[in-house]
Amino acid sequence: MPENDETGPIHRWTPLAVRIEAVERFADCAEHVLTVTDPAWSDVAQDYRLLAVNSSLRRQQDSIRAALLLSRHDLGHLAVAFVRAALDDVMYLRFFASLDRGRSQELFASMSNFDSLRALLAQRNYIGDTEMARLWYPKPFLDWAVAGSEETRAVLRRLKKQYGWTGGLLPPGMWVADRAGQRELYDYLSAASSRAVHFSAGEIMRRGWIEPTGKLVTDKPAFREHLACFALDRLWRLYLDTWQVAAPMLERAGISNDHSLRDDEMITAIARLRETGSVPLVHAHEWKLPRRPLRPDNKTPGAPTIRRSAPTWERCGVLRDKRKVPRPRRRRRGQRLGPP
Repeated sequence: MPENDETGPIHRWTPLAVRIEAVERFADCAEHVLTVTDPAWSDVAQDYRLLAVNSSLRRQQDSIRAALLLSRHDLGHLAVAFVRAALDDVMYLRFFASLDRGRSQELFASMSNFDSLRALLAQRNYIGDTEMARLWYPKPFLDWAVAGSEETRAVLRRLKKQYGWTGGLLPPGMWVADRAGQRELYDYLSAASSRAVHFSAGEIMRRGWIEPTGKLVTDKPAFREHLACFALDRLWRLYLDTWQVAAPMLERAGISNDHSLRDDEMITAIARLRETGSVPLVHAHEWKLPRRPLRPDNKTPGAPTIRRSAPTWERCGVLRDKRKVPRPRRRRRGQRLGPP
């Protein structure tokens, strides 16, 4: 089983079209190696983690395909939102895999009941009982849902005390990441994915680039491409991480293997992806560095130029003192640089 190796080059610039081709080849191989089918309910009823494995791998395969489609239409920067779901898959599957089946079943069922009843009652509160009745929800059923919600909350309060998480009734992502041994990955990728799906003042400022003429550019093509490359790079890596966690449960989860694909084809596809380099979340040009790069890799012909325009935060004075990096002192002719 292939593993995600993070030891490759960081941000070796690769044209987006080349990266798309490499990820598409990986997706073709992955869908043959792991064919997601329908699991047997008798197996899932004994272990809900099997359904989570099935759903996670199917969703990630779809997310990779969607990211490729968006990237081909110059909308790949929107695929950063898919990274959060894939990150959660890895963390929560690893956490539930660390529990014995009995404890996993209880916590999984309680979390599922809470989510389902919360959505149902939120809909009731929004549209009212009259409209709910028109949607085939009788009043006695809704009363049962209220009682069930209170019961589920009581169970989750007990489990919260038992496991020791803080905050709300559901275990928070940061706590799950700690339990799964994925805290550094969570801190890194949640910074990208959360800003992509929630209102973020930082992300809004990040998208604004001030040209020397004073014009504010909010749709810099090179930056859009950078985000698209970041999403494509992270999605295939998280897929491999999910595969690794789910490996012991694949067969029972309804994941079959198409043996018509040779192992070396998958290995070749992953090797090609690693050659494209890992894409960092934060580009150096986002900061006012003394000698920040004009390109992700100045030695690569054809790399997209991100011109030396100031990020929005610099003109507006946001966190100026914290973000400003001192420039090196200039040397006069005949003067040796040294301590002041």
